[in-house]
Amino acid sequence: MTQTKPIITVDGLTKAYAGTPVVDGISFTVKAGEIFGLLGPNGAGKTTTLEMLEALRPIDAGRATIDGIDVAKQPKQIKQIIGIQLQSTTFYDKLTLREQLRMFASLYGQRVDADALL
Repeated sequence: MTQTKPIITVDGLTKAYAGTPVVDGISFTVKAGEIFGLLGPNGAGKTTTLEMLEALRPIDAGRATIDGIDVAKQPKQIKQIIGIQLQSTTFYDKLTLREQLRMFASLYGQRVDADALL
């Protein structure tokens, strides 16, 4: 039987806002090719956990790696190798297309010449 190495490893991941823990020492692994669900009620810390794994929020304590890359130490590399599909992706009615291009680019630490794209 072949052992599949974990593609995601989370060990003791912790995040607090204003001293209140919202993710309190969560640990799990996801193996390559495995289907994984992160379930829980509203306010359980699911979104915060995913944002830490996406390197969008800093990790307060614990460790997370994706494909052997440390999320906290190498956030730029993490952003280069992952893709995220949110529950719904929409454009914002009150923003121009130019503003939306700049906003979405900024999520990845990029600047974009919106005029060149338009």
